[in-house]
Amino acid sequence: MRKCYTRPCNFYYGSYAKNLIVAKKALSLTGRSNIAFDQVEVFYRKKKQIAESKFYSIQKIKQLDKDTLQTVEKDLKNITQKRKNILGLKFDVPMIMGALNVTPDSFSDGGLFFEEKKAYDQATLIINSGATILDIGGES
Repeated sequence: MRKCYTRPCNFYYGSYAKNLIVAKKALSLTGRSNIAFDQVEVFYRKKKQIAESKFYSIQKIKQLDKDTLQTVEKDLKNITQKRKNILGLKFDVPMIMGALNVTPDSFSDGGLFFEEKKAYDQATLIINSGATILDIGGES
């Protein structure tokens, strides 16, 4: 079982982010030069619960104990590497995902889109409103 988890924090955008990355004062998020972060939060697990978290600047990461450092460096490799395209979806720009619940007892909409025509019309509206991804939840 993992003893710690890493989360990037303290984000910068645009040319300021690019300058921080070049100066090695921040890391890029998913290989993008226009989004950077200069801090991580490390969550420490004790037994079966998350017990505490601590913030570290990118420069202070090397001061972590050996086991934590290995985990954080592995996580940072995943956080900073460029994302591959999946099923034609490119991850170089933000995308909108719409959710459509088609269950009669949906907690979020009370079953408004359970009927096929209403579900189709709502899916069309979501896509026409700019969603790239449509998450359809329903009964199996």
